[in-house]
Amino acid sequence: MATFKDSVEAFGDAAHDELARSSAGYKAARANMARLYRQRKSEIEKMADAFSRRPWSTPDHLAMRQVADHALSTLDAIYRDMRGALDTLHKD
Repeated sequence: MATFKDSVEAFGDAAHDELARSSAGYKAARANMARLYRQRKSEIEKMADAFSRRPWSTPDHLAMRQVADHALSTLDAIYRDMRGALDTLHKD
């Protein structure tokens, strides 16, 4: 299973690649980026859910939840920035 960091990095790399080949069309690039975002967000949420079922102490569960929340907020920020970059590239 990947880690939270791996999921965020993989999305950043894939979104960057999508920007590099955005000449295929704005709508296609935006749809691909949204799909990649949803996949990675779902992956992080599934990992957080799986970790929440482990028999850990309350402080450990809270720490894990904090890491998961940070990963999700970082993912959101990268997605927002990449969409902005895509919009800038395709401005008329």
